[in-house]
Amino acid sequence: MKKLISIITVFAVCVTLTACNTADESTVSDKYDGLELVRWHSDRVVYEDLAQLEKDSHVIVIGEFIGDDNQDTDYQYDADFQKDLIINIQSTNTIRVSKVFKGDIEEGDCVDVHQRYGIADGRLISFSDLTPMQKGDKWLFFLRNSTDLNGYWCASDTFGRYPVPSAENEPMSLSESPELGVYAEGNFQRDIYNEILEKYDI
Repeated sequence: MKKLISIITVFAVCVTLTACNTADESTVSDKYDGLELVRWHSDRVVYEDLAQLEKDSHVIVIGEFIGDDNQDTDYQYDADFQKDLIINIQSTNTIRVSKVFKGDIEEGDCVDVHQRYGIADGRLISFSDLTPMQKGDKWLFFLRNSTDLNGYWCASDTFGRYPVPSAENEPMSLSESPELGVYAEGNFQRDIYNEILEKYDI
């Protein structure tokens, strides 16, 4: 049965907030190198196993990001700080599908994927535990339809994107586990990934 993780949701990000930077000096340089990482968490559904995740996903595909992400940032004036603060930030990228496991979609189709992160004032602000969507990166996606935008979201964030063993994705200096597509290895859904490797031809 699905459980809900209750984590404090923070909507306003301002200059006075404390950031965390997990960059390793030995990491290969990338476009996020030198940025401060600010991460906030929100409530997410927890899938106990692959079967639950498959059932809840509208589309399951292998796809590759074919362009650079586009960012949309929402601000709201805060009287206490007397300035506009970020209340939401999200990016969109397009994947080209190379293999379909589920969904009304075909190989070669291109679809948009949304994720809640973006760059502002020299910071990478992320409401997602997934690393950014970088051109050329290839992943296995478990996607759910967006209710208010064209395209899809990864199912419950880190439950919805996994490495393709043969893929060589772009480096990401702000992540301790860029090959897993997460900022911290503890956020990777290892048990479900093991089920995927047994069941899926990836």
